[in-house]
Amino acid sequence: MKAIRVFAPGSADALTVSDMALPSPAQGQIRVKVSLAGVNFIDVYHRRGQYALAMPPSIGTGIGIEGIGELAQGQKVFWLSALGSYAQEVNVSETQLTPLPHTTLTNEEILPLLCQGMTAHYLVHSAYHVNAGEWVLVTAAAGGVGLLLTQLLKNRGANVIALSSTAERAQIAKEHGADAVGIYDQMSTLVSTATNGAGVNIVFDSIGKDYFDNCLDSLAPSGMYLLYGGASGPVPPFDLMRLNAKSLAIRRPTLATYTSTEIERLDRLSDLLSLAEGGKLRYPATKVFPLSEA
Repeated sequence: MKAIRVFAPGSADALTVSDMALPSPAQGQIRVKVSLAGVNFIDVYHRRGQYALAMPPSIGTGIGIEGIGELAQGQKVFWLSALGSYAQEVNVSETQLTPLPHTTLTNEEILPLLCQGMTAHYLVHSAYHVNAGEWVLVTAAAGGVGLLLTQLLKNRGANVIALSSTAERAQIAKEHGADAVGIYDQMSTLVSTATNGAGVNIVFDSIGKDYFDNCLDSLAPSGMYLLYGGASGPVPPFDLMRLNAKSLAIRRPTLATYTSTEIERLDRLSDLLSLAEGGKLRYPATKVFPLSEA
């Protein structure tokens, strides 16, 4: 079979299409045919070497058709974090495989709701229970997670300040429901104007190092900073006494914690599917490439 592999950390040029023999499934694993493999920013972290992995890994998140075990042969399943999924077939732990709920959406429409959608879902519903009327700052707001996160926040009745790298991308966030939008250099002014100087109650940040200080300064007293990514690099160590002046809190949640059981995965995806089928979640169409061009 063919797989995308990384033999050493690096840029996108480090990705190599390879022919490889997939070992027989180990005890507790099931071999799955991969219908679609989503590539998310965590895969970029793996490729860069920011998350230590044995080399060479192949990466991705997927929807597939499985083979054996308690699930029926030919049944559609999904999984979130099985290494080796950027391939035609992969062996996945049976505990990670979840039957795909019935839906009118196509596989291409479902895929963004897995890693990206479930990330947005756990942030809004579990990592922090967002309340109506709260002010929320979202970085990378025009990205895959950001657009879904903005819409879920609006569904909760929150006020959303959306930040992006360009004015054009900020406008995309505006079109998906954000109340105030701008670029990163406008963060301080935008937050002060929107909140009448009070600051935001919550920050959802996937950028990390470059805007950490700005995001922290944007919080109102007793505010919560949820750092769920590090696109610009990891946040350097800092003195916790910086949180003292305004009684701030920081959390560093991960998707794996909030999707560790089949019930959690099904509940989150079912909720997202219902919203998407009802027209309450909009997101760009999935671009599909053959593995040789991915």
